Amino acid sequence: MSDYKAEFLQEAREYVELMNQSFLRLEKGDNSAIDEIFRAMHTIKGMAGFMGYKNLENLCHRLESFLSELKGKEVSEETVDLLLLSSDRISEILNKIEAENSDEIDCDDILDSITSLEKKESKTCEKKEGGDSKRFAEDANLRIEIKISDDCAMKGVRGLLILEALKEVCEIKATEPEESKIEEGCDLFLVFANGDAKKVDEVLSGIAEIERYTISETGISKKERKEDKIEEKTPEVIQPQKKSDSVRVDVKVLDTIMNLIGELVIIKGRLLQISGKYEIPELSEAVSIMEKSITSLQDEVMKVRMVKVERVFSKFPRMVRDLARKLGKKVEFVMEGLDTELDRTVLDEMSDPIMHLIRNAVDHGIESPEERKAKGKSETGLIKLSARREKNNVVIEIEDDGRGIDLEKIRKKAIERGLISESAQLSEEELKNLIFLPGFSTNDRATEISGRGVGMDVVKTTVERLGGSLKLISEKDRGTKIRINLPPTVAIIKSLLVSVGGQVYAIPLSNVVEAVYVDSNNAKNIHGNLFLIVRGKLIPSFRLSQLFGCENGKEREVGIIVEKESEKYALIADSIIDQQEIVVKPLTGYLSKIKGFSGVTILGDGTVVPIIDISSLLGGDKFG
Repeated sequence: MSDYKAEFLQEAREYVELMNQSFLRLEKGDNSAIDEIFRAMHTIKGMAGFMGYKNLENLCHRLESFLSELKGKEVSEETVDLLLLSSDRISEILNKIEAENSDEIDCDDILDSITSLEKKESKTCEKKEGGDSKRFAEDANLRIEIKISDDCAMKGVRGLLILEALKEVCEIKATEPEESKIEEGCDLFLVFANGDAKKVDEVLSGIAEIERYTISETGISKKERKEDKIEEKTPEVIQPQKKSDSVRVDVKVLDTIMNLIGELVIIKGRLLQISGKYEIPELSEAVSIMEKSITSLQDEVMKVRMVKVERVFSKFPRMVRDLARKLGKKVEFVMEGLDTELDRTVLDEMSDPIMHLIRNAVDHGIESPEERKAKGKSETGLIKLSARREKNNVVIEIEDDGRGIDLEKIRKKAIERGLISESAQLSEEELKNLIFLPGFSTNDRATEISGRGVGMDVVKTTVERLGGSLKLISEKDRGTKIRINLPPTVAIIKSLLVSVGGQVYAIPLSNVVEAVYVDSNNAKNIHGNLFLIVRGKLIPSFRLSQLFGCENGKEREVGIIVEKESEKYALIADSIIDQQEIVVKPLTGYLSKIKGFSGVTILGDGTVVPIIDISSLLGGDKFG
């Protein structure tokens, strides 16, 4: 069974995630979610039984029975809390199976809670349930009485098989007793259904261990039956299909294929150089065809690496719900653009930073219901998480309608910590950017949710490491919006190759705004600092030869205008060599600690070229 363990864990976790999403739908009144949860729970139970994990199988079986009793009922918050707690316990069991190949985790508290909640629900909803059952029975056109043989060894299993068989030819409206009781073992039960009596008779006559059965038709008309079927079946039509036309591929295999594609891109560049140098017609033609094939292959592999943001976003509604309840706040959480695609590596890297931002929005941004009411706002705060494609980038936005950022409070905290002087004159944008400094927090005391200042700087660092940018928009008492621009992939990027002191460097094209020649007319030294004058504006400039400690190779230099945090800077190089796609090879070991470079690439002629990281090259924060 160990051969199937990894696949079992992966699939079970997917079903747990699906259940978590469905629980929240159920809490909002979408009763069709019950069937989806039931199917997921039933599948996990079946897989656990097959793998021999009895404890997990028993827990799922008990939850399955509990879920069957919830059908057609109004589900309370207490019930959803218990269901969410149960899914967390299933996750714990799965983690233990992965680590120790054992599912022995105590579930008695969950089982006891289910039992006590069932008793409570049965007392408060007894009359209502009876009315619902009666209504369902009245809606049916067939009344089927079934008696299972006394010598049947497994009456519960036989009863469920009979019900499953009936579902193939008719629509079951109600059973007496409930399905869960039939599953426990019941030799006589009633089924109220909509369907053709002849087909039902054919099915029941072919099932063994039925001692007798009677089929009685009620007076309901065919027209009413048809309307009932349409009404009852509509939710089934909109249910998302779990199964799809796809195969599971280990992410390591994808990474290996991506590396091989990278090598092909490098070889393609080398062959293009050779064909251009020697002007061999046959070689040029072959290289041209190969270049198209490699480009198409590269595009297809990139598509395989792309995944929908829903893969990460789907875990946030549960987090927001739990956090809001813990803080006594009312929060409506909205997600948009779930079909937007990002490279798997980029999306995985962004999971924790986005979580930090959403937690901050719930904790810092959204006010308490009383505070919101006093400000003339709705008691329920709104947090919106969205993703969309914009030009060549993916934009992720986290927006709330809470208290916004108090710039005066930020200023006071910065002065207290010695980050700025009392006389410092900072713009609104500069004050906002202070919250991205390591360890900066406006909270007077740390909490387990936030306030330790370990979140916002991590967000900024991660975004910039991925070649993206971050912008903060906020207005006091109106809310905050954080906009993150990300490249769709970081594996193969377009870059500008420049020469500095005889060495070639690559600058990601996503950072480049424009390029200008540097001469005495546009280069000015002001108080010992170099600036370029571009269209009447002063742009802080840095000679790459000085930063890298090498000789300046040319008299006439070129200034590469780049953008960092919405501000422009000029990197002065000897010359621009070329613009081309490059394969990013990350730095590892001791090399990963070198600031100013995000990785290296290999050109067609074998030259190793460092890739400049604009963010770390230009230093930390100017207020630090």
